[in-house]
Amino acid sequence: MKGKPYHHGNLRSQLIEAGIRLINEDGLKGFSLRKVAGKCSVSHAAPYSHFKNIDELVSAMGEHVTEQFMEKLHASVRGREDGEEAVSRLGQAYIEFFIEHPEYFSFLFYHSGLTIDLDKESPDDYPPFALFRKTAYQMFRRMGQPEKNDTRQLIGLWSMVHGIASLFTTNGVRYSGDWVEVFTKLIDVRESEA
Repeated sequence: MKGKPYHHGNLRSQLIEAGIRLINEDGLKGFSLRKVAGKCSVSHAAPYSHFKNIDELVSAMGEHVTEQFMEKLHASVRGREDGEEAVSRLGQAYIEFFIEHPEYFSFLFYHSGLTIDLDKESPDDYPPFALFRKTAYQMFRRMGQPEKNDTRQLIGLWSMVHGIASLFTTNGVRYSGDWVEVFTKLIDVRESEA
């Protein structure tokens, strides 16, 4: 019997990335550490040195994506968190992140069990959304908008960003233009009307 190739150093990351691809292809039904091992061409026992079960792998997949997502968002506003263009910069970074990693969008919003409560802030908020909400609320205060409009305004802004990301990550949707430019034009119109 031919042995599986030995992977060193980054097997954990390879398992996570393979898990994301596999779950997007097949969904949660039938998802297993054995199938993830097969995708990585390692023995069926190899994933168990990094994850005790499938739930731990799925959790690690979510953390992996969230860490990268937060790095991208923070970098987009670093030193300008309270600036006039902070929400626009976050929106652009949000879209760019999923252009770079379209498989992460499907995983996060369809397979990871992620919940986002638009009605109220909570310490358990999904960190990228919590950052977007906080930055949007700061912008609303600078614009003099009453707090009673926060949720409605937030939904409008996030719908633009998330909607664009959803469109370009959807199979069968084609557009030859620049998705980030679509967002920046929309946000410019929105801010000029405010």
